[in-house]
Amino acid sequence: MKKILLMLILPLLCSNTLTANGKSVEAYFNYCTFYAPNGGPFIETYLSVIGNSLSHQKIGNKKQAKVEITLVFKKGEKIVDFKKFNLSGPEVDEASAELPNFIDQQRFSLQNGVYELEVEIKDLNAPDGQKLSVTEQLTIDIPDNDIIFSDIQLVESFKKTEKQNILSKSGYDLIPYVSFFYPKSLTNLTFYVEVYNTSKVLGVDEKFLINYYIESAEKNVKLSNYNSFSRKSSADVAILLGDFPIDKLISGNYNLVLEARNKNNELLSQKKLFIQRSNSGVELNINDLASVEVEQTFVSKMNNNDSLVDFIRSIRPISSSLERTFADNQLKSSDLKLKQQFFYNFWFSHNPLDPEKAWLDYYENVKVVNAKYGSRIRRGYDSDRGRIYLQYGEPNTISQQYA
Repeated sequence: MKKILLMLILPLLCSNTLTANGKSVEAYFNYCTFYAPNGGPFIETYLSVIGNSLSHQKIGNKKQAKVEITLVFKKGEKIVDFKKFNLSGPEVDEASAELPNFIDQQRFSLQNGVYELEVEIKDLNAPDGQKLSVTEQLTIDIPDNDIIFSDIQLVESFKKTEKQNILSKSGYDLIPYVSFFYPKSLTNLTFYVEVYNTSKVLGVDEKFLINYYIESAEKNVKLSNYNSFSRKSSADVAILLGDFPIDKLISGNYNLVLEARNKNNELLSQKKLFIQRSNSGVELNINDLASVEVEQTFVSKMNNNDSLVDFIRSIRPISSSLERTFADNQLKSSDLKLKQQFFYNFWFSHNPLDPEKAWLDYYENVKVVNAKYGSRIRRGYDSDRGRIYLQYGEPNTISQQYA
């Protein structure tokens, strides 16, 4: 079952960008495949529309966004299922600059097979009424007699179901988190998953475990402080609603991993979901830092210890106190790879999409301050004027403050 995260930040993905009043429609879209014993496979679609990317219509002393959503599942040229509907955002005060996001969730019953999913979004308040669409192929493949996980649904929040609704599953109302990216402001990773056919394979009321943990995406190294388990009894459908506090999880690319294991600890099934964390300023854990893979990054070329030490010292002006303390300890070490891992993680936390560019842009300023303020006994970045330049930019200019 292939999972997509179609970031309908449409200007980034499509050339036919929708722009209305200087705005471009932005939304996140994702889906998960599940299975109902009495109904077969079904897909849940999740859409989060970015409120400040839309035009808003005045309603009295309020204003409101409204979009038209079309979801179409096709096999070849045949439409298997579709929904077309309007989705309205919350009403906000006319003068408000805060335009909240709003979500939608739908369900489609579909049999095993390969489908083409078309997603179309239209800003109904935009004067030109243009449309944008994204098409993606997906596969549903849930066997009848094998133990298998559903897709992993990331959850923003949940509560016990009081009245059955579209968000309800297994006694909970689950508000979907429609992204794989976790910024610093989010301190918990919550997820929901189902396991199928354990009673068919293991027998009735047999015990098994669901292990779940976070690993580095590059090296598949399990993080020491992010693993847990849940004891389960075999059933047609077994569920897990789990979470990890991630306030101390350093910036990086990770996998959320789930394993079903029998009483002999034999692996029955496994599921992984990629996530990305941006969390500058947290206390670095040397065990977690050791899982950062640098072999295919720009840092892998930094093989000279003296040069790398100089690079690490040069970022001191824009480092947090925790990063400075950790860096000082690394500078005393002879472990070149750990220095590389620290340096790469530092720049990844500043720019997850292009850490190398973040470093090269900064390094241009380092060369400037070394030339202007350096001497035979002191590098320019160690001087007061050099530090201020690197933190705040060239005098009489306004630049990004890193620290």
